[in-house]
Amino acid sequence: MILCVTLNPLVDTSFFVDEIKPVYRTEVKRVTHVAGGKGTNVARALKGMGQPARAFTLLGGWSGRHHAALMEADGLEAVIAWISGETRVSITIVDQHYEQRGYFTPPPVLTPEDLAVVRATFARAIEEATAVCICGSAPGQEGAALVPEFLHAAAARGLPTLLDTYGEALRLGLPARPTIVKANRKEVSEYLGRPLETLPEQLAALDALLQAGARWAVITLGEEGALFATQEKRWVARPPQVQVINPMGSGDAMTAALISARLRGWPPEECFRYGMAAAVANVTSFVPCALSEQEIDAMLEHITLIPV
Repeated sequence: MILCVTLNPLVDTSFFVDEIKPVYRTEVKRVTHVAGGKGTNVARALKGMGQPARAFTLLGGWSGRHHAALMEADGLEAVIAWISGETRVSITIVDQHYEQRGYFTPPPVLTPEDLAVVRATFARAIEEATAVCICGSAPGQEGAALVPEFLHAAAARGLPTLLDTYGEALRLGLPARPTIVKANRKEVSEYLGRPLETLPEQLAALDALLQAGARWAVITLGEEGALFATQEKRWVARPPQVQVINPMGSGDAMTAALISARLRGWPPEECFRYGMAAAVANVTSFVPCALSEQEIDAMLEHITLIPV
């Protein structure tokens, strides 16, 4: 069972309209609600791949109850740390061409009492885990400080870990030596304090992530693909051209496929290929990470890996 940790979840509500325009009133054609957050997305993707997964997250208030109900409706096994603050909500306006505009409420502030609940609940959630993924942003400095703590707890049990975060959580998490670190170009650029526009700059950034503590490193480049490095080799993946419906959650689909393939004992480059195939398959539907293993397998032959 893969434990998928989301420290800063949200209820992701989407309003579908004909067009986005600055008027007082717009008729909404359709509304969707999704249990959002990167770790929850990873758990959803793993379920679609037939991999046992458990979602661990921090929820509070009415929006937290809504989130819990949505996870239950998705059939996700969830372990919830109930905190005092209100879970975030996002409102995304989507027009008929799938152009989007998003609005996000602020994260809750974690109190000392909340942190005690989170630590105790995590200790229960990690039981029976075969791997741990920590994904997404962290709520404040207190949340970021949980990242290395949870990574060390997983390492003490001999579990492989994947860290997909940014900012202070990434800075604190890397010295805890996650098995895999994954971030996008902007996030790594901000962490290193330098641009990553050229291939040499991106390869140097991969090396920096490995030197900082990761054993495998991935930098995603959006429609340009992704870069992957182990201590011995490096590859760049170039995705095929597909119709993009919604790119949200593609990184989470990659995370799910990467950790799933590693647990199966696949060679590093095939783990990367499988992750890239999952990321591309994800963009072809609107709901993040609602994909199947068959869809990923169909995309595999179209993923080109180039040693660099």
